Amino acid sequence: MSAPCQLYCGGNGLRNNGINEPFCFRIDYNTKEVSLVPASAAEQIDRESGLEVYGIVGLLSVASYSFLIPITQRQQVAQIQGKPIYTITNIAVIPTSSQTDASHAISQAKEHTTQGDVDHDDTASEGTVSDAETEDGETDINSVPASPVREAFHSRDRSVNNIAEDVLGKKVRFGRFAANWLSRKTMGLPGLGTVGQDEPEKVSENTKSAGTDDMSAVPDLKLSTTPTPNEIDPSPGSPKELPDSNPMVEFLPKLLRYTRLLFTSHNFFFAYDYDLTRHVGSQDPSWKDYLPLHKAVDELYFWNKHLMAPFIEVDAHHFVLPLMQGFVGQREFTVAITPPQPQETKPPSEERAEGLILGDKEEAQSVGVDAQKQNFLLTLISRRSVKRPGLRYLRRGVDDDGNTANSVETEQILSVPDWNSSRKIYSYLQVRGSIPLYFSQSPYAFKPVPVLHHSTATNQFAFERHFRNFSRRYGKIQAVSLIDKQAGELKLGEQYEKYAEAMNQAGGIEGVPLGLEWFDFHNECRGMKFENVSRLVDRLSTTLSEYGDTVVQDNIVVQSQSGIVRTNCMDCLDRTGVAQCAFGQWALERELKQEGIDICLSGDSSTQWFNTLWADNGDAISKQYSSTAALKGDYTRTRKRDYRGALNDFGLTLSRYYNNIVNDYFSQACIDYLLGNVSTHVFQEFAAEMKTADPGISVQKLRQNAIDTSCRIVISDQSEEFLGGWTLLTPRQPNTLRTLPFEEAVLLLTDAALYSCRFDWNTDKVLSFERIDLRSISRINHGTYITSTLTDAQTDERSNVGLVIEYREGDANNALRVNTRSLQSNVDAETLNTNARTSDEGTMYSWFRGLSRPTPHFIAFKALPLSNSAMQPRSVGTATTVTELDWVQTICEEIERAMSAGEARVADSDGGPSRTRVVQAADIISIDDAKKRTGFLEHLVYDIKKMVWA
Repeated sequence: MSAPCQLYCGGNGLRNNGINEPFCFRIDYNTKEVSLVPASAAEQIDRESGLEVYGIVGLLSVASYSFLIPITQRQQVAQIQGKPIYTITNIAVIPTSSQTDASHAISQAKEHTTQGDVDHDDTASEGTVSDAETEDGETDINSVPASPVREAFHSRDRSVNNIAEDVLGKKVRFGRFAANWLSRKTMGLPGLGTVGQDEPEKVSENTKSAGTDDMSAVPDLKLSTTPTPNEIDPSPGSPKELPDSNPMVEFLPKLLRYTRLLFTSHNFFFAYDYDLTRHVGSQDPSWKDYLPLHKAVDELYFWNKHLMAPFIEVDAHHFVLPLMQGFVGQREFTVAITPPQPQETKPPSEERAEGLILGDKEEAQSVGVDAQKQNFLLTLISRRSVKRPGLRYLRRGVDDDGNTANSVETEQILSVPDWNSSRKIYSYLQVRGSIPLYFSQSPYAFKPVPVLHHSTATNQFAFERHFRNFSRRYGKIQAVSLIDKQAGELKLGEQYEKYAEAMNQAGGIEGVPLGLEWFDFHNECRGMKFENVSRLVDRLSTTLSEYGDTVVQDNIVVQSQSGIVRTNCMDCLDRTGVAQCAFGQWALERELKQEGIDICLSGDSSTQWFNTLWADNGDAISKQYSSTAALKGDYTRTRKRDYRGALNDFGLTLSRYYNNIVNDYFSQACIDYLLGNVSTHVFQEFAAEMKTADPGISVQKLRQNAIDTSCRIVISDQSEEFLGGWTLLTPRQPNTLRTLPFEEAVLLLTDAALYSCRFDWNTDKVLSFERIDLRSISRINHGTYITSTLTDAQTDERSNVGLVIEYREGDANNALRVNTRSLQSNVDAETLNTNARTSDEGTMYSWFRGLSRPTPHFIAFKALPLSNSAMQPRSVGTATTVTELDWVQTICEEIERAMSAGEARVADSDGGPSRTRVVQAADIISIDDAKKRTGFLEHLVYDIKKMVWA
């Protein structure tokens, strides 16, 4: 009989647990039971076989596999109002399907933790500060906090609204919770077993407080842990031999490695009893009396909410530890105060003490005997939004809900080190975010030119939606754009101004105009004179003073910040970091002045810690968005810029370029999946294209807009009745079945003709269209349409279907029209086949095909997937799911019905017979034919791409 697997949660591993000692989850695979027991119960626990953890990131499920992700190492980086703030430094990935795999994962995690212990001991003698000690005197395994703050220890309040009430007092049977947490047969996936279906027992009110301290009263959790074949090894290596080539399983090892890399990047922060997602002015100290932490936090910054969904769904609220991605840094500094000299004649009310910041460690030396010292604490918190998350060139601009890429709220807090509530606490907020327009940039260029997308109305709607959402959250808004007023960035900046002016002319935001300051950073600071950013601060000084900051005293908000500065450049990284540091300096000087201290932070070597703190913040945000540290970091740190900094920036630019074209595609898919924005279908998309769709952009909405636009432009005869429109894939070259790559086109049907439209999806323009009179159609064929055999999804005969419309080319009622830059009298086939992307303005002209080629021509269409990683399959009613084949058959029947109606009208008038049926079912390209068409070179190119990208 094997020993049970155990996970220990330390005494402060869960919020308000009402328990003064560590406890553990004990997983016994022999008895199929899980129990919660105190760690001190030596007779029940073999502590050597367990793993102590500090919280749970969540449960990651892919296909039929699930993995528990506990936090095995942490590091304290700050303390706010006596509450410690931690960053995750290590996690474990534990499979929940078998004891063998779980034990192996726990053993590996323990070895890594032990190594961390050794590393920590090696550095302890170098003057570092250890993590907070546990209540039984043991020291947690972690390294030094990033900032030299004083360690703060606090006791946990016992509360009836805690885990003792939920788990012990209520005697809850966690059958369903155990199934969701510890069994691979969970997560509501098709074909999974029904494990642990016991309903929680109803408890009367008089039992709520019972058993609060009696750990032995915890009921066992029943679950099924029957091992299954081909189980996953949770280690950073690869899974064991997998059962099939399903992309969801094929990419699982890479997903697990990225998950580990992401959550151990020192970019995720948490606190057990402080709401890290809200700024000081919006804290509600009473939340812990009636709410679990995950219900109190701001969901905009709750990064592991999707991974915690299984716990939330079964009301296991106290296991839910919200994580915030971003940055937390803290510095304690000393100001030497020199009283005013006697010869000054200022009235007492105007007297100010002159200050000198001595830094976070320096002593007040060489200061006059009359000087006094005053200590302050500066805390910097950046909160990265979960809306439109992702990596540099893959997430740009705005989405349909008004969310922008790289949206980060940064809070600068000034307080005294002991957070004395009688002293004022100052909080100053700033935000950064991409320009709220639809645009993109190619990752394959060093200086890519931004390309604007979609119509003016679509952009205006998203633009206004973004700023209205911002206004509800922050009040007045002063936008600051730091992009260039020349070259590639000029057009985007002009559009930003255009939409802001249009919004203000329409009444602004609830009658308040949107402020926009365009500061050409590179021109104003040319010659690496980044100190010229002070010009921007001077221009906005009146607005900054009007908005002010938030002041809290005696736990009461005595002043609220009434507006916010929203800064952007192209990436919202490097130039934005320099500008935000300048705004933060302005705020700190202003706040110290309210404390009676006049001081200028710029150009003072003693304020190096301030620059370093902001540079660390910039590097963290940059690594999360571009995978490298921020550019111009040398200036942010030292207020100096030289050739060495420029060379370092060049190296970082090269690293960014490599990540943009290689690493970021799969990383983006992982981020979207971990946040719950996409389904497992995202891995099928990646396998086929080595990239994925943007879940923030509604594909259905774009396609419907393309149909509406095409219908409005190409159907010129008012007598034609529009019957339907669809978007499908079509070969790039006409009269072919397989010209790669395929293009997405619009097919329109009227009672007189078919229109095949080539559409520019970036500018919402029709590039060209071909009109096919219904009377010229001789046959319509639908069936299997395999265009590639590189992946399993591409060879699925159920979803890879299409139709071919055969028609007589020489009909006088057929026409081809092209949108070009200038008027042409003739268009040859070569011009048509190039299908060049043209300008916004053009002249429409037609070219009627002659009668010299009697052979029939055809046009082929392939069905688009009816579902992708970000959308649900189309359905009829509530039960029947529409397949791609059903959809194609419907299109064919609609065309045939329109043809029959027209012929019936002709037959009635002429008295002739109607035509026989034209729709036939037959393979267009069978799987055998596709294998013959897919050559060795195509396989080689795909294998190389897969080796590089995946």
